[in-house]
Amino acid sequence: MTSRALLAIVLARLRAERRTVAYACAAAVVAGLVQSRGLAAPLFFCSTLGIVAALVQSPGRHPHLDLCEEAAPLFGRELARAKALVPCAIAALVTVAYFAATLVGNLWNPSAELVVVLAAVVASTLTALSATIRSGPPRMLYVALACGSSVVAYVIAIYGNSLAGELAFCALTSFLALRQYGEALARYDPI
Repeated sequence: MTSRALLAIVLARLRAERRTVAYACAAAVVAGLVQSRGLAAPLFFCSTLGIVAALVQSPGRHPHLDLCEEAAPLFGRELARAKALVPCAIAALVTVAYFAATLVGNLWNPSAELVVVLAAVVASTLTALSATIRSGPPRMLYVALACGSSVVAYVIAIYGNSLAGELAFCALTSFLALRQYGEALARYDPI
């Protein structure tokens, strides 16, 4: 896949989801302003918004984009990478908006927490992305796995007191989730 095709898919999807991005960032700013310090609130709140951003990418929401992507000469794995960038970008924007609001509201430096939360949010978002092409109990299973990945990341970071362990868990979870989503899309690939 060329970088132009990747950028075109990402920008088209972000343009189509501009209201979702605006509302999610506004909610993150409000939550960041009223929330006190800590890791639990931003991790679970931003992960929830990331999961919602992933579920919004379900086929059928924007049929014109779905048809264009199906007609493009892309493999399922390439399309999965392009489509995965959109909810990850939304989740990253939400997380940065949350932490920018806490910085203004509480005057503390959340740099280490930002890295921990961003890793967990991306992992849960990518895990939830596999739910978009399923229905019924398998869909609920992937949403539960996405929520569970946030919980495990929190437990490793707080109770395990291991930033490196949490980052390694999130990197592995993100890799496996993206690979699973790519394989699922490749099954429907006509090429």
